[in-house]
Amino acid sequence: MSKMITAETLFRARIISLILTNDAEKALELLSQHYKVVRPKLKVGMPKRYSKKLACYVAKKQTIHVSCSDILHNPHVILHEFYHHLRNFTDSQRGIEKYADKFAKDYLNAYRRIAASYDLTRMELQ
Repeated sequence: MSKMITAETLFRARIISLILTNDAEKALELLSQHYKVVRPKLKVGMPKRYSKKLACYVAKKQTIHVSCSDILHNPHVILHEFYHHLRNFTDSQRGIEKYADKFAKDYLNAYRRIAASYDLTRMELQ
């Protein structure tokens, strides 16, 4: 195995694995601990003004809304919205969409790098 696999890469892969195996709540808990921010709420159902979107983050309520329960298994969407939550705590710009997409893609790339080598659902990170 490559020497380039770090604890951060393993963490990111585990987050993706949790979301894929229907544990988005646990993934958000670990992400919040990792970035030292309040854990966002997760709600199925969209606010009226966002009804045509797959998901959104409402900063005022610190809530990630998803349009249906199937979206809870979509790591790109969950991580994209978590990025908006994270930026809500770190700066006033709230984040740009391309950076939210990059954040999600970085996690997905870490998962792809090591998914064939590890059983990520049982892996414990120290």
